[in-house]
Amino acid sequence: MTQTSSKPRVKTDTVGDNGLKQLYQSYESMDKEGFRSFCKHLIEESSGKRATKDSFIVALDRAPSKDRMVRSVTNYLLAGLGLGV
Repeated sequence: MTQTSSKPRVKTDTVGDNGLKQLYQSYESMDKEGFRSFCKHLIEESSGKRATKDSFIVALDRAPSKDRMVRSVTNYLLAGLGLGV
């Protein structure tokens, strides 16, 4: 769980639904290391706090599989939208 309430975490969502679509398209088409770089870029493009971004990037560096990466980034993006994951 990344948040305890369903209120949006950012005032202006810079990634949004389009970011989720790109994430899943990249999951299908990229190799593991390319996908890791894409995930980091997606998090950097978001409007979250620096500390949160840094913790997710560390988690991506440690992730052993694309499945773990896509789950982390999906949770990050959904939390930014206020969908309480």
